[in-house]
Amino acid sequence: MILAALASLALSASPEEVSAAEAALASGDAHYARRAEGAHGGTADPIHVDRAIADYRRALALEPLSYEARLRLLRAFFFRGGFCDMDPREQVKLFDEAKKLAEDTVRLLDADVHRVRGRLRADAARTIAPAAETYLWAAVSWGQWAVFHKLYAAWQSAPARIRDLAQAVIQIEPAIAQAGGYLILGRLHVEAPRIPMLTGWVSREKGLAHLRTGLAIAPDNTALMYFLADALLSLDPSRKEEARVLLQRCATTPPRSEYLVEDAHYAQQARERLAGLR
Repeated sequence: MILAALASLALSASPEEVSAAEAALASGDAHYARRAEGAHGGTADPIHVDRAIADYRRALALEPLSYEARLRLLRAFFFRGGFCDMDPREQVKLFDEAKKLAEDTVRLLDADVHRVRGRLRADAARTIAPAAETYLWAAVSWGQWAVFHKLYAAWQSAPARIRDLAQAVIQIEPAIAQAGGYLILGRLHVEAPRIPMLTGWVSREKGLAHLRTGLAIAPDNTALMYFLADALLSLDPSRKEEARVLLQRCATTPPRSEYLVEDAHYAQQARERLAGLR
């Protein structure tokens, strides 16, 4: 019913509305590109990401079936909730909204690429240009929501949903978003609780392997550096020196121009972790 209603709205969109949606996306992208302005290290001033969110909302209202508007909105929600100061209650509301949008978007995309019960034909998915990135930001949104809902998330099968989405990302385009699919899948296997009948498939060894693969693909990704080091310290104390090297690399790598806040955030996390090592 929801998808049928959205399709009806999209088919009725006028050329003027489509043009307005494209302009809103462009404006949102311009604001999102400025998200580091006024930042203090790894904490951003929300002014530009908030404006980007408003633009992406407008674009989605004009073109309800737009994957570009959906994935950009999910990406902006992630940055707003993860890298800006925010009241925890407002974070929960934001991540609840992101998860709902992610669910609706995955239903829409699954129907378009004929993904059934987690099974995907990668060649079919590649006919929709943003399929990999859309699944990725849906997985991220589920992950952020799960952090705040923990046991309830497990009973809602959030870990399995995140796993299937990340695997779809890797199947379609392994290197997308700095090997983001491997980062998500690696963290999931490393951090998800093992609950009988629910998450028996979780493997710490697979988690480490996915993080290593991701870092091999995207060696400048500071998040992969940090989370691989964190996983090694948690799971394999014998690899403490390898973890220390990764943390030092993360802490001292100059922030990239396109990820100023994100890189500064993980550099600070790495410095704090290094300070606690003996």
